Amino acid sequence: MQTQARPAAFSRRSFLFGATAALGGVSAAPAFALPFLRRATQPDPAEARSLLMVNQRTDEVFNHVYFDGHAYIAESLARFAVFARDLRTGELGEMDPHLLDLAFEIQQRAGAEEPLILTHGFRSSSRNVRGGAANSHHLHGQALDITHHRLGPRGLHEIAASIGRGGLSRYSSFIHIDTGETRTW
Repeated sequence: MQTQARPAAFSRRSFLFGATAALGGVSAAPAFALPFLRRATQPDPAEARSLLMVNQRTDEVFNHVYFDGHAYIAESLARFAVFARDLRTGELGEMDPHLLDLAFEIQQRAGAEEPLILTHGFRSSSRNVRGGAANSHHLHGQALDITHHRLGPRGLHEIAASIGRGGLSRYSSFIHIDTGETRTW
């Protein structure tokens, strides 16, 4: 009786050896690597971001580029901290740059040529005792209360809600935005 030669079975060990060699070859020649294996040498450049805002109580104007396309601009962030200070105590708080990003995105959708109106920014702990939430994002430079001349609170709230990021609430004369977890009340 003749036995037929069977092809050699592809063992797990030989598979792993071949796969390792293949991936080693791909990583050794990044120009030929599959797109999902390539690493970008430089992140995609972002566009510069600026914010146009008027303080409702002081008529001060903040109109500065705060992100240059690669990094946040410390001088502009410091100016915004002064702009959004607690007006009753004069206290400044370090403002979250991502809060400016959220305001920037709202402004872009509302119309970049029209300023957002700041009604409240940073809030000192001594002032927050009178009616503020115990752990308000205003205390940490992570919240703004804003409105818009043309859109008012209702229209601005719709725009902010469409972004779907951070905390959001609408009051009779302004909306509250913050960089906390996504929620509404």
